[in-house]
Amino acid sequence: MSDPTRTPTHYAEAFASWHTDRPLPEAVNPRLVLELQSLRGLSLVRRQVRDFLLSSLDVAREEEPTPAVEDTVDQAILVIDELTSNAIRHAVPPSSLHIGDEEHHWLVVVIDSAPQLPPTPARERPAGQGGYGLYVIADLTTAHGVHYQPDHKLVWARIKKRT
Repeated sequence: MSDPTRTPTHYAEAFASWHTDRPLPEAVNPRLVLELQSLRGLSLVRRQVRDFLLSSLDVAREEEPTPAVEDTVDQAILVIDELTSNAIRHAVPPSSLHIGDEEHHWLVVVIDSAPQLPPTPARERPAGQGGYGLYVIADLTTAHGVHYQPDHKLVWARIKKRT
């Protein structure tokens, strides 16, 4: 992943951000909760998340979203997809997705049963070998982190609503 606008310092900060225990910035009042079963099941999760995000922006199913709304929802789905697929690929079940809907942002929390396995962004890995999703999350969110409990971890991100 090579972005000319990003400096080595930026990537070092993003890398470090995933290695610090950061409690959730606020209590989550989830409006959507989904169990994460398998990578194959993520296509259904994406559809449910998309419907939820659009409805939280007051876009009816039969309405055509504006380009700004489409971009906001697509970026949110990218973040959520990275978080959920990481939980399925690298953690221990059960895993679940919780999305809180606030006036200006969504708070996304993925809970898994592997507190001993921290999120690990790629470092000096050749492009195409994966591991850069955590940097994408850091770039697309206003805040993000991981919080450890004795029997599970919460990986979270706050996504700004742009309409």
